[in-house]
Amino acid sequence: MRVLGNLWLAIVCTAFCVFAGAGRATATDVPAKPLDDGREHLGVASCGGTTCHSRQAPTGAKIRQNEIITWQDQSSVTGAHARAYRVLMTPQSQAIARHLGIGPAEEAAGCLSCHAHNIPETQQGLQFNLAEGVTCEACHGGAGDWLSTHYATGATHAQNVENGLYPVSDITARASLCLDCHFGSDRPDQFVTHRIMGAGHPRISFELDLFTALQQHHDEDTDYQTRKDVAGGIKTWAIGQAMAMERSAALLAEDDIAQDGLFPELYFFDCHACHKPISNDPKAFASWRPNPARPLGPGVPVYNDANLIMLKAAVAEIAPSKSGALQKINAQLHAGTRVGRWSTKQGAEGLMAYGAEMRSVFEGATFDKETSLGILNRILNSTVSREYTNYAAGEQAVIAVDTFLNAMVAQDFISEAAATAIAPALARAKGAVESPNQYDPGALRASLNQIAARVRAL
Repeated sequence: MRVLGNLWLAIVCTAFCVFAGAGRATATDVPAKPLDDGREHLGVASCGGTTCHSRQAPTGAKIRQNEIITWQDQSSVTGAHARAYRVLMTPQSQAIARHLGIGPAEEAAGCLSCHAHNIPETQQGLQFNLAEGVTCEACHGGAGDWLSTHYATGATHAQNVENGLYPVSDITARASLCLDCHFGSDRPDQFVTHRIMGAGHPRISFELDLFTALQQHHDEDTDYQTRKDVAGGIKTWAIGQAMAMERSAALLAEDDIAQDGLFPELYFFDCHACHKPISNDPKAFASWRPNPARPLGPGVPVYNDANLIMLKAAVAEIAPSKSGALQKINAQLHAGTRVGRWSTKQGAEGLMAYGAEMRSVFEGATFDKETSLGILNRILNSTVSREYTNYAAGEQAVIAVDTFLNAMVAQDFISEAAATAIAPALARAKGAVESPNQYDPGALRASLNQIAARVRAL
């Protein structure tokens, strides 16, 4: 079981304070998503019987039956989806809406599309309540056509999916859905611009396996595994990284999304490449750090390539013949942003296609012990870690290490004792990325080197 420290709680609290998503969805082959399924959405109460999902304690034989209580838990990070609508009532959200001139946050479509299950009134059942936030049906789809088979004796998961249940157990479908709010979709009201962030919206941060763990309301026990696919944390991480990169590149390739008048839409660029302390102190001159993978100098907006850097480690281990292409596409995109819109778009389209290809490769790959340790070693490798110059990449690296250690213990690749021995160095790595404004890449690399020494001994 992953232990949630202050860093992970801070990340998820920031991520679930999102004011909207961020852009255009890619052409991932997934079923119609809950906001697009055209079905009747019955509301949380339709799932709430004491013989279904609303017991006070996990007493069910096949499922815990306390899933709604877990979802609603105000004292836990698992309650973040249920709190999403109420976040719009906070002074911060109201100030953001006021700065943008869009009226009350709790009524603005650009807020509700991610902070609630904002479907048309014609699809809302009698017990539907918008104020319940990101509800069961926001992830599982409108239950009007599948609720009866869902609780019927003998009905299979496949039958429920055929009737409209959204297959969140499928990693690709889950990632595509999560990214709609945590990165962006093709809906006009799901797009965080740099202007929205300038109005006070928090930085967006997402990693599929971590957020799956933080919001998990069920047990992937033997019964679950007989009915649904269980990929494991490392495969989930890899597919999530590929799809996040694919989604970001797809958004960047959209002319009406990627431009803001004379300027590019700065949402796509690394916040901390530009947002550094401004000082006349001569000791502050070293705030810019060269990155060996980018042909760029100081003072240049940098495309946020944190997912791409993580992807390098996975590709080098799973599909080494494809590594050279990723390095080339990476360089072309970064260089293209210094030339103009056309060259940026060309680079983004190449990166989008590459991400889709790697997603497909990862879906068919086996992430055994040797492969998992190989990827982890590459993430920790000093050559790769020199690319963690800005906070976003360092944050993703630390999340990845935590994900891998937890997953390898769960899959009996390493012992609990081995993971415990690494814990102090991991805690130091988390400390190095705890505050974006105090990010120290040197301290992070030192911690990662300590972890690497332990991992090499496994």
